[in-house]
Amino acid sequence: MGFNNLIVGWTAIFPLTVLLYYFFRKRYEIKTISSTLFWEQSMRETKISPYLKNLQRNALFYLQMAALLLFVFILLDPYLNKEEATGGHTIFIVDTSASMLVGNAGAPLFEQHQEAMKKLAESRIGEPITIITTGSEPFIAVREDTDEATVRKAIDALTVAYEHEHMERALALAQLIVAEGSADIHIYTDSLDRALFSEEQGNLAWTIHGSKEEPSPNISIDKFGAVKTAEGTEAIVKVVNDSLGDQTGEVQITDAITEKVLVNESFTVESGKEVLLSFKQLPDSQAMSADIWVDDAYAADNTAYVLLGNEMSEAIVDGQLHELVKRAFEVTGLTVTTGSTNEMQLAQDRAIIVTNDVSFLEKGTKPVILIGRNDKSAESVSGMTSNTDDSLFTIADITDVYVSALYPPFASYTTIATVGEQPFIQKSKRGDIIILTDIELTDWPLHPSFPLFIWSASELLRSESGSLGTFIPNERRAVLSSGIENNMELYTLTDEYVSTFVDSSDFIAPSKPGIYKVMDNGTEKWLAVQLESAEKEIMPGTSYKIERMDHGEVVEEGKNRIGWYFLIPVLLLLLIEWEVQRRRGYTN
Repeated sequence: MGFNNLIVGWTAIFPLTVLLYYFFRKRYEIKTISSTLFWEQSMRETKISPYLKNLQRNALFYLQMAALLLFVFILLDPYLNKEEATGGHTIFIVDTSASMLVGNAGAPLFEQHQEAMKKLAESRIGEPITIITTGSEPFIAVREDTDEATVRKAIDALTVAYEHEHMERALALAQLIVAEGSADIHIYTDSLDRALFSEEQGNLAWTIHGSKEEPSPNISIDKFGAVKTAEGTEAIVKVVNDSLGDQTGEVQITDAITEKVLVNESFTVESGKEVLLSFKQLPDSQAMSADIWVDDAYAADNTAYVLLGNEMSEAIVDGQLHELVKRAFEVTGLTVTTGSTNEMQLAQDRAIIVTNDVSFLEKGTKPVILIGRNDKSAESVSGMTSNTDDSLFTIADITDVYVSALYPPFASYTTIATVGEQPFIQKSKRGDIIILTDIELTDWPLHPSFPLFIWSASELLRSESGSLGTFIPNERRAVLSSGIENNMELYTLTDEYVSTFVDSSDFIAPSKPGIYKVMDNGTEKWLAVQLESAEKEIMPGTSYKIERMDHGEVVEEGKNRIGWYFLIPVLLLLLIEWEVQRRRGYTN
């Protein structure tokens, strides 16, 4: 039981006032008169007990106090919790984010919610039940199914997907399913802000089943990075302590592929603070994992992964090139700067170089992107643009691009696109990509294929290290296939098959964090799946219920108000009090 209107608790001053009045009212002294002693002895047997006599003498006080206390009780608006559906359709929205694995004692919160869903489903046999799981793309596991066995099986099959819940998307999907009808929607999560229900949402009852446990201490790996240097590999681990006390533990860095432990060291982090752990001169590795061994109730954020190699995240564009070239590279998500010849030479090993200087085709060990030539003059051409089945054109069709002039081609390079019979785009054995024209001599920037081709070229150069990059769980992202056929197979490090992607432009990362390998037309590549930062924070939550009627009024659902039941006893007490007063008037 609870009270909706505790603010009127100040009215308790009225019964206290009556109580004080009776304490300090005028009292009469009892005196014995000798002439009445005989009668007192004679009448003693006929007198009532002292308890009933006290009740008779103070009946008015008790009646007044009872009436006032009941009146205050009614003003507090008492209610009893109730569990009932507002419609025949029940919807379960299940949070499958990584934070649902928290568990101070016993089973994780996710498993506790599964048991609660089974019990509620059993109580609603024959009613349609829908189950929606959260994520960037909410999934309907069961839709309006009335078979208890099917619903129970679907609940047992639910698993944690590790990605952020994006609860607002699941709520929108539930409302779309209900449309104009009514439904009893139960949300199983750890914490949910009431602000998500601020807008009118029809005739729906929302029951939020939050975490019932006290917030547990959590120590997590906030950042993990590694870079190859001349002295070896250097790694940095940032550990954050979100608990109330200082914590000690051990950090272990392992070669994720060979499972060889590279370093193991103890650490201490103060309450509410972070510590940066640095390790130098580690052995070379393609992929590393960092683990912290601490005493907390949430293990998912105690491990992080990193891929090493020559993966580039920066592009330097020659200042001689058109501004649209720089804009196109910025769209790909790279850090783009404009540089001189000297600056590009110094950065060739760590950045993608985009220039028209043909001397870069022989400098350094890394391939470059050449747009135009600074040693030749362009000549007018005519004809249709065509391209081969090279992976650069997997998502970038350039057949509708107009080119007015081309530079002479390189005799030893492979032509992958032509204008008429003249080479338009070439590739070198080292992997250099050569566009034999200036961007201003074409209408290419007006076509969607221009930024798509730039992205494909950047991904091709970045993937020379055999890395597809770092993903978040279930992230959907286009990746560049290394062959003509877009057939990519995904495996765990123990060669356990995960999935196959026929279209590399619609690649979906695994849900569980870790290091995975991709077989791409015979080429082995690596990818890392990393837990999102939002899933490294444990938010305390509560359970509550909200109902929205069609007129938009917001009331608390699941509260059976009982205050009005006490109005009749109050009226009855007032009537008895009046009768006591009346009889006292007769006796006086």
